Amino acid sequence: MNRRLALLLGGGLALALLQQQLLLRRPPRLLELQSSATSSGPAALDLLFSRPMARPSLAASSRLNPPRSHQWLGEGNPLRLLLTGSQPIRGPIELLIRGLDRRGLPLRPQRWRWDPRPWLLVVAPVRSGEQLQLQRRDGSWLPLTPVLGRISTLRPLGDGSGVALVSGERLWLLPLRQGALRPLVSNAASSGASRPDPRPGPLRPLLPEPLLFAHLSSNRHGDLLAQWSSRALGRATTSLWPRSGGEQRLALEASGPMQLLPEGGGLVVPELEGLSLRNLPGRPQRRQLLPGSRDLSSFCPLSGRALLVRHWPDYRRSLELVEPGQPPRQLWLGEEAVLGTACDRGGERSWLLVSDWRSPSSTQLLELSRSGAVLRRRSLGGWEAEPGSPLLYDPTGQQLLLTLRAQGAKEAQPVLIEAGSLRLRPIPKAVRQALWLAPG
Repeated sequence: MNRRLALLLGGGLALALLQQQLLLRRPPRLLELQSSATSSGPAALDLLFSRPMARPSLAASSRLNPPRSHQWLGEGNPLRLLLTGSQPIRGPIELLIRGLDRRGLPLRPQRWRWDPRPWLLVVAPVRSGEQLQLQRRDGSWLPLTPVLGRISTLRPLGDGSGVALVSGERLWLLPLRQGALRPLVSNAASSGASRPDPRPGPLRPLLPEPLLFAHLSSNRHGDLLAQWSSRALGRATTSLWPRSGGEQRLALEASGPMQLLPEGGGLVVPELEGLSLRNLPGRPQRRQLLPGSRDLSSFCPLSGRALLVRHWPDYRRSLELVEPGQPPRQLWLGEEAVLGTACDRGGERSWLLVSDWRSPSSTQLLELSRSGAVLRRRSLGGWEAEPGSPLLYDPTGQQLLLTLRAQGAKEAQPVLIEAGSLRLRPIPKAVRQALWLAPG
């Protein structure tokens, strides 16, 4: 009996050692590759391997076509591929991934097609209503929804997986399937391959109640926040739909629109005393208050950085850059109305769209340095900003997006603005609103 038990134990140990040796000799595998929001460059990829990798080997053996300056960040596993430099991205990138793990075993070479550019998303007027449309890479337009009534509110999800919109007094979610990353099996396939257009799914309602109003916000994880009301005299309800699914009702009161933090985990809540930073459910309760009459205008790509508009008792306004652990830094002060703001990385450059209330046609776009110096100034004479349309920055193409209406024109149109020169490039398309849709 003891001899049989010893044989069984010995056999099990030998099998375990054999399996261990086989696993040690098994080459590394790429388990996951996905686009990542970046704060210090135009685009980035996150890579997860089955084994810790030798980062210098990956950096020396991998290739980008067309060649672009880049860095490999991290230790072992996971790793990040970060594009660097100031050259705009004008097309897809072919990526060859190869290298050794820390045991010296080679990764099977893989080729991927990566297009980190955002899509231009618009609400377009059609004969009997409005329609959500997307501009293809060749400049043509792809309808994403059937013809709807008025689309009063629109918010693309931050991870590019869908679009939330309010139409017909209902809150809808339009799922989208994208292909920013696609494996390539051969050079022949890569030479003729083109990125497929995003494919929309069916519209589905998120709330059963007809709405009086709704304010929407999303973060880079694809979570959706909605402040909404279905009763004229009732209080607003706050609902959160995490990317994982399901609706959560939040017991929060605010004096204005709330915004999810881009990196996830929290939100900015306007209160009578100022702006407060709160954690989302599932995290320890936290409330940090910045006192004063301020509005959150836009987030910068670098975590914790944002632009605020402060309202002064003498009716002046100022633009402030906030950073973790530091008091707000004033970048601009004036009497003009602030129509929109945007910033690059940690606020090294900021853009401010202002209009003089005494002369509504005197809209100006300012480029500000981190210290508040005016680097460039562009008059938008002949154009008027569409009310409620944001000023948005695309770091991959280094361009701004505005929805402008030419004086005397019936409809507005998207206008791209080169960040380096503030040169305007209008797109001949009648729209109600134009936004960026993140690649997914």
